[in-house]
Amino acid sequence: MFRERRFKGSLGRAGQWRERFPHREFSETEIAYLNDRYGKATISWRIPGLLFALIGIPWLLWSALYHSNPEIRFTLLDFQPQVAQSTSAKPSIEIRYQVQRRNPSQAITCTLVARDIDKNVVGEITDQIAPSAEKSIIRIVQIPARLKPVNAAVLDCR
Repeated sequence: MFRERRFKGSLGRAGQWRERFPHREFSETEIAYLNDRYGKATISWRIPGLLFALIGIPWLLWSALYHSNPEIRFTLLDFQPQVAQSTSAKPSIEIRYQVQRRNPSQAITCTLVARDIDKNVVGEITDQIAPSAEKSIIRIVQIPARLKPVNAAVLDCR
């Protein structure tokens, strides 16, 4: 078995090459040559690795948990273009979306848009949601448009 105390001296520790020859005896000149050729065993990576593990892993866990549960989360459920009953009626689209919030006593403002066939914004409104006791709310809102809309989206909730 390899005994490291044999190689302590002015030459320092034997390098990783020593693990390949556990039962062989080396002279100091051979050790110096092999260390020079293959390198000495170093532990210089262990301190930065330990610091990274102590700081990086808790930060990674915190950021994953924090960002997977945002303060406000919104989900588009569906939208339905409204058929105009007469030619003078303004085009519009009905949107149904869900808002989930961690703090139900917080007021929320959501920006909703309607788009035409070329993805141009043809209608935009802000929907105010008052504080309530419920954490999850489903809203149904009518978005008036200047041209015939074909889809709708929730841009942002703050």
